[in-house]
Amino acid sequence: MNASSTKSQLVFLLGAGFSIDAASEAGNPLDRATMQPVRYPLVFELLKICFEMNTFPPDKSIEDLFQDSIDTGNRKPIESLLEYIMAADYYITPHLVRGGSHENNAYRKFVRDFPYAPLLTFNYDSLPEILLLNERFWSPKDGYGIDVKAGVRRVRDKTNIVNISLRPVLHLHGTPCVYSATFDIERRSGAKLDMLQLKNDPAFLFDPDSLGDCFSPFTRINPGVTYTHISDRVIAPIPNKAVGLTDDFIKAVYSRAVKSIVAASHIVVIGYSFNQHDRASYAQLLAAAANKSILLVAPDADSYIDRLAREHRNILWKVEKRSFKEWVDKGYPGLK
Repeated sequence: MNASSTKSQLVFLLGAGFSIDAASEAGNPLDRATMQPVRYPLVFELLKICFEMNTFPPDKSIEDLFQDSIDTGNRKPIESLLEYIMAADYYITPHLVRGGSHENNAYRKFVRDFPYAPLLTFNYDSLPEILLLNERFWSPKDGYGIDVKAGVRRVRDKTNIVNISLRPVLHLHGTPCVYSATFDIERRSGAKLDMLQLKNDPAFLFDPDSLGDCFSPFTRINPGVTYTHISDRVIAPIPNKAVGLTDDFIKAVYSRAVKSIVAASHIVVIGYSFNQHDRASYAQLLAAAANKSILLVAPDADSYIDRLAREHRNILWKVEKRSFKEWVDKGYPGLK
């Protein structure tokens, strides 16, 4: 498919399977603090990473365990997950970007071959944004699909500073790099007390936390009273995500995502299985895709294609049983 001919017609929806080839493409780097290999995790690996368990308790799923931890006020599991993913971002992406030690890789080829197609993602990682930023295709100020306040370092070479992103990366479950501010503190001259002033419209603030160097020359907005910890910026992987979908950032992103799907002539889903625990998350996306075709790219697509075809009969489902890297290396089969 000619990327230039699909400037506003092609949309990609990314799941955990999108990032799984990144570590090997980057040469299997090590976390310098632990000297252990780093990679983006799959769902079955979260039991050990987040809960330090080797086997599931009876009648419990990973979503149930996250829900139990939230219900008891234990934020450690979601914090452990985000720290693990952000460490993968930190150690893997420098090898994959333009000028990196493994710059000739499937991910960089993908973002360059389709420079305009919106990327809708259920992932927490910042792999797509960091790749796009280094290609001068993306800025945090508009690249999340909404206006985001971000700082910029003083640099001599301003050619790396992008004013307008070529396409958005829409984080449907939130990103640890952005949080919303719904109020200000009004300081009145002569008054003894400062006043809390609610905003008519929330502001969205860029804060990449430990990933600051990966987004250079863009920098965080210095935290104030509206600062939100990274574990509260995303929807945790719990059984019912409907409450999290009311977050201001996520609502704004979903609105943009639905419009992208309505306008799309081609929809490609990479490494996402439409887990039934995510039904609240993907229902409105598939409703917007009515009477369109969707290409599933995943090695295990056979395990859920029958369910999707039965539940969403108004969508034409197609399958490519390949990993992301295999799909790229084969020249994007299924796209015509």
